[in-house]
Amino acid sequence: MAGDNIFVGLDFGTTKICVVVASKNEDGSLDIIGLGKAPNDGIRRGVVVNIDSTVASIKQAVKEAERMSGVQIKRGTEGVAGNHIKSLNQRGTIAVKGGREITQKDVERVLETAAAINISAASEVLAVLPQQFILDGQSEIKDPIGMTGVRLEADVHIITGSVSSAQNIVKSCEKAGISVDDIVLEQLASSESVLSDDEKEIGVCIIDGGGGTCDLAVYKQGAVFHTASLQIGGRNFTKDLAIGLNTPESEAEKLKIRNGCVWMPLVDEDDVIEVPTVGGRPPREVGKPVVTQILQARAEEVLQIFKGELQYKGLLDHLGAGVVVTGGLANHEGMEHLASEILGVPVRLGRPDKVGGLSDIVEDPKYSTAVGLAMVAARKGHQQGNKLSGSDEKAFTNVLGRMKSWFGEFF
Repeated sequence: MAGDNIFVGLDFGTTKICVVVASKNEDGSLDIIGLGKAPNDGIRRGVVVNIDSTVASIKQAVKEAERMSGVQIKRGTEGVAGNHIKSLNQRGTIAVKGGREITQKDVERVLETAAAINISAASEVLAVLPQQFILDGQSEIKDPIGMTGVRLEADVHIITGSVSSAQNIVKSCEKAGISVDDIVLEQLASSESVLSDDEKEIGVCIIDGGGGTCDLAVYKQGAVFHTASLQIGGRNFTKDLAIGLNTPESEAEKLKIRNGCVWMPLVDEDDVIEVPTVGGRPPREVGKPVVTQILQARAEEVLQIFKGELQYKGLLDHLGAGVVVTGGLANHEGMEHLASEILGVPVRLGRPDKVGGLSDIVEDPKYSTAVGLAMVAARKGHQQGNKLSGSDEKAFTNVLGRMKSWFGEFF
């Protein structure tokens, strides 16, 4: 199959590596033609801690995706998350001499001015996402090019991240034979696959819960206004069950997948679950309400922290479209009920629903990020082709250069 319309997204999760292959149709729509996934223990909370293990997982997931799609994967768009990711809102201002028409160069200049912030030597600006432009006091302008004025301002959302963390992602891919086109913040990638343009315009919050982190992004008037990451994920839910039920983590994970409920009103008090034990002892029966109480307590913690974050930023009252929960977190039964009660806004579960082809395979919320990454790759034109070459350092420099040119993306 020709590579000029094939796009790949790679999701680097704490518990798994997921690779999605998409084909672009003549009308611009995307069909999913391949999916590969592999267990991963080389990443902790979005950060590579074991390159060799991560490389092996990437190769396994890529091989599976290649087998399903019939495409040789040479490059892809990767996701990034973790507590090293920071964000802030900033305003930049420039003077337009002579009150002439605003040009593309003026827009680039005001965005560069807004992005001129002091950060540590260990960090880099990963993305500058415009929120609005202001021309001679007139606000809420999305595209000032062609308008006339003397003072141009831009409000932007700036995302920074650890240089070493991003380098290790690129290095892991390069060692696995995959060139990196771009690195995209994971919750923004998930937003591509599960949020509508109307939701982004009215005001919406996406909560993307993965194995190692729970990530948040808030959109208003079609632009990103806030992003945050919480170092709690599905692995914490599993550990809570393992400790609370005195069962191995591997068995607790299976229990969570089969019986993961976080809303007590949905549970019958008489329901019982068989729980494996350790040391060759026979399994025992535990009431399902006990399991639900454990999982609900952890889910409440996550939602309460995010509620506090939204209230502190003054955003909770601006979510006209409510909250969308996606990622593995969305697979807990009753999550929308619990989230709606705690946050006090409408809540729905987000599934990748903007693609065709093997859409039934990737409709699970846990694939939202990988599908979104493939969609970003398609929008930016990062199709399969000749593999890029060069050292890891050069590869990272090229990626960083492209990431810094994200002006206008997600707006």
